[in-house]
Amino acid sequence: MTWRMLAEALSYFVFLYPLVMSAVWITGGLYFWWRRERRPGEEKNRWPEKWPPVTVLVPCHNEEVTIAATCENLRRLDYPDYRVLFVDDASADRTAEIIRDYVAAVPYFHLLRLEENRGKAGALNAALGLVETPLVMVQDADTRLGADALKWLAAAFTRQPRLGAVTGNPIVMNRQGFWGKFQAVEFASIIGLIKRSQRVLGRVLTVSGCATIYRTEVLKKVGGFSTATATEDIDVTWRIQRAFYEVWFEPRARAFIQAPARLSQLWKQRKRWTLGGWHLLRSHWDVFKDWRWRRLWPVYADFVMGCVWAFCFVVAGVVWAVSLLFGLPPHGLSPLPAWHGAVASVVCVAQMAAAVAINNRYDPGLIRCLFWMPWYPLIFFAVEAVLVVWTAPRGLFGSMERAGKWQSPARETCRSFSDIAA
Repeated sequence: MTWRMLAEALSYFVFLYPLVMSAVWITGGLYFWWRRERRPGEEKNRWPEKWPPVTVLVPCHNEEVTIAATCENLRRLDYPDYRVLFVDDASADRTAEIIRDYVAAVPYFHLLRLEENRGKAGALNAALGLVETPLVMVQDADTRLGADALKWLAAAFTRQPRLGAVTGNPIVMNRQGFWGKFQAVEFASIIGLIKRSQRVLGRVLTVSGCATIYRTEVLKKVGGFSTATATEDIDVTWRIQRAFYEVWFEPRARAFIQAPARLSQLWKQRKRWTLGGWHLLRSHWDVFKDWRWRRLWPVYADFVMGCVWAFCFVVAGVVWAVSLLFGLPPHGLSPLPAWHGAVASVVCVAQMAAAVAINNRYDPGLIRCLFWMPWYPLIFFAVEAVLVVWTAPRGLFGSMERAGKWQSPARETCRSFSDIAA
């Protein structure tokens, strides 16, 4: 094979793989909607007469900017039997003080104060031993739930005994800036459709750490949350499914999240996510050893293909730049918009249109972000691909001990929650 043929093959793979996956996500997302979402009243008719008790765990580390708003949100959930346990992981600010004020006023609020920073996974494990309810929900300290979200998350457990976890529908609420609008698009048209498609195929790559409810006995059975990974939510999803329990996605359980508002914050967050992906490949490579785990094989293989695509994307870009530098024909994937960029943008618009049609009931303001969708592959694809390559050495060969050590990102008061949640 000549150099030219190799470069062209590389370019075609980089171009075609996202298009094929977009078709899979659109098809799977629409099928999920048709089967499970188009008649919401039918699901409510199946709600139980008696709701199981739920403990909500809220791990906190330096959350004084947003924790009061989270407390106000949690005290007004439409659920008959729940309690909230805040786990303050050695915060150095006023987080614990603010929570104590609410604990004194709200009888079902409780606080566990840790003197040493254990990381998010370690903090959750410390609290898990105190949970006595059949269901336990984990919520980020800056997440605010829709009033009926807890009911939507808990209802399925009364019907499916092999259900281990149900994850909610994350909706970005801070959309004032450039990066906020981009991430609102991403969570709806990428993450939302992927989770629907994976649910159709039978296995989910990861729950959303911002809002997921677990069957307590299952979570304890698999050992709680791992501190030896950068993303404890991905790891626990796989351990639950490897224990032959199901993980579901519930789009009607709205979880309003704060996305990173600056590029530096976004880079740090995605670096951790990407590192956690490499840890997944290292920790669960043996999934192919047992035929009973076969339904996880396509999810693992798709993740591997995504990593391969990222390397090919970066290599193709380097080949293009080097070719141009030496005055050769510019083989490889050009970063300059051309016909392939136009096709990718059209496919992204189609994907976004499907997401808007599906998610409009939960997020009516999403359509205002449609303008940003064609630009998504030109910016975020490049960022994500570079991060995969950048984190590969550490992710594949670095130490995983205490990988779950955390530091909460800078928080900003969100002004748009009431508009979005209405």
